[in-house]
Formats: sequence, structure tokens, C-alpha cells
Amino acid sequence: MTSERDPADDLAFLRGYDDATLRRIEVVSDALLERIFRAEAGQRALLAARLLGELSEAAQRLAAVCNALRNRTQPVARALLAPLPTADQWTAFSESVFEVHPDELVRAMALDARAIESAAELARLPDLARHAAVIRVHEGGPPTTLLEAGDSPTLRLVGRDRAGEPAELRITLSEARVTAFADATGQLVTIARDFLLTHVELREESLERRAD
Repeated sequence: MTSERDPADDLAFLRGYDDATLRRIEVVSDALLERIFRAEAGQRALLAARLLGELSEAAQRLAAVCNALRNRTQPVARALLAPLPTADQWTAFSESVFEVHPDELVRAMALDARAIESAAELARLPDLARHAAVIRVHEGGPPTTLLEAGDSPTLRLVGRDRAGEPAELRITLSEARVTAFADATGQLVTIARDFLLTHVELREESLERRAD
């Protein structure tokens, strides 16, 4: 026996995914950035480590949304329940974004002109592939956080990738770099939300036309 999915249920799920899953990353990132610059020196690096976790998820969620919209072999809602993309999948995604015009990306996701501005913004983001290192160290779960002493605080994250292989990331922190993490997180989430909500609006409009 087969059961048909109710399109309204899928759209409700996608709106919830936008309003909670994606927006949570944005809210947490903003709160961390605000707190970092009020925190004591010893706490800033620890908060920066948490911010990197949000950046990792923002990148993975963006790739997940775009991949779900481009591959319609299953409903978008179901595709978004799959494991998040790996660092290697992020690299492939970032290369595909670099290689196509924003118009082509929008067509590939079956969206319309409402998504062009976000697609163009995505294409303008510098060196998307660099986020692969952040994703890799978080793939196996929250990494171990270490601080290395020196003239500038150095954050060392030690984790494992999805295959269980060791992964490590060292970052020398500065105010500008921490702000850049938060900015990148916000940009990636905003683009993902716009793509997803454009899809939802198009589906809702289609359902309304069928009902008339």
C-alpha cells in the first residue's frame, strides 16, 4: 500500500524548518557575537569556537537546501531530513556555484526571479570552499576545543570527519576574524532562507491555482 503525502503538510514542515532550524543559527550567531565583545579575554576564544559551529551548520544547511531544490527525485521536505552534507560535498557544491551563472542556479532549483538577488549574492561570496575545513572538524560531532598560548590567542579544534578520520583546525583569533565568522554565518543562512521560502511561495501559489 502506498500513501500520498499531503502537500500542505510538506509546506508546513518547510516553513517550520525556516522559522526554527535556519533562523536558530542566525539568532545564536548574533547572540554569540554580541556576547564575545563583552566577555573577558579568556572567554572570547571559547565563544568563538561555538560561533564556528554555527558557521559549519549554516554552510551545511545552505548546501542541503540547494541540493534538495535541485534534485526533485524526492520531496524537498524529505530531502532535508537526510544527514547534512560533508566537507567534500560542500566543496563540490561551492565549485558548482562558482561555475554557473546565478540565473542558471535559480532555474536548476526551479525557482523564479524572486531568488535572483540571493543567487547573485551567493556567487559573489569569496572562496566558499574555505568553509570545508570548518565543516570537516565538526562532522563527527562537536570537536574538542583547545587554546594555545602566545602573543595572539589560537583556537585549536580537534575532531573527526564523517568517516571517523582525525580532523583538526587551528585559527589565530582577532576581532576582525570573529566578526567575519558571524557575517559569513548570517549571509549563508539568509540565502538559504530566501531560496527555501521562494520555493514555498511558489508551491503555495500553485496549490491556490489548482483550488480555483
